[in-house]
Amino acid sequence: MTVDSNKSLHQLAINAALSSNWLQAIDFNLEILAEEPKSVEALNRLGRAYFELGKLPESKESFDKSLAFDPYNQIAAKFIKRIETCKKKNPKAKSNNGTNHNCAQVDSDLFIEEPGKTKLVSLLKVAEPQKLSLLSPGALVSLIIKNKVIAITDQDEEYLGVLPDDLSRLLVRLINGGNKYQAIIKTAKINGLSILIRETYRSSRFKNQPSFLDNLNMAQTYSSDNIVIIDDEEDPGTESDEEERS
Repeated sequence: MTVDSNKSLHQLAINAALSSNWLQAIDFNLEILAEEPKSVEALNRLGRAYFELGKLPESKESFDKSLAFDPYNQIAAKFIKRIETCKKKNPKAKSNNGTNHNCAQVDSDLFIEEPGKTKLVSLLKVAEPQKLSLLSPGALVSLIIKNKVIAITDQDEEYLGVLPDDLSRLLVRLINGGNKYQAIIKTAKINGLSILIRETYRSSRFKNQPSFLDNLNMAQTYSSDNIVIIDDEEDPGTESDEEERS
């Protein structure tokens, strides 16, 4: 395998993950590992693909190998913990039949869009595709205030992207005023990532002020089946500016 073909195969493996084509992702990463048995990146992607297909023993084996080659590999360590937690919460997930184990699911209420309380937004300055390909749709993310900007990180405090400036300014003011929010990953593609933000608590200071004004006349329900990773389509999220109330 030449250097160029090797890079191309890694990109194909990343694209397969970003398209949620887990069977294809397994094939590509196994092909890479046949030539590069110590490729931590390929082992991570392979473990993720097995995880999404409910093949937890194979997933853990891949991440164990990855961690053995790189003891500081936080991605592998995180997934191993998720696998163990999944087995404890759902003993049926120990089966190796490839069924949906629902380990990555969060409270279904988070997927319900409510007028004024939720917003689907595309992040700016997103992390590299290698990191995006390992994200799970529906996974919780954190909103971190840095000066006047809100950065988005995963649960291991790994940077994923930032909110647009207008939305950052709005949420910084609301959060500093006592509001609380939760966010999950909605979609990821090669150079893009969108999240769904939900208001979980409204301060008395803003009791008559909705967090988001652009969806007051609409309501839509997202089930876990709607939350997908896509490759090259436009995100369904809105790009309109946020209107602030003083």
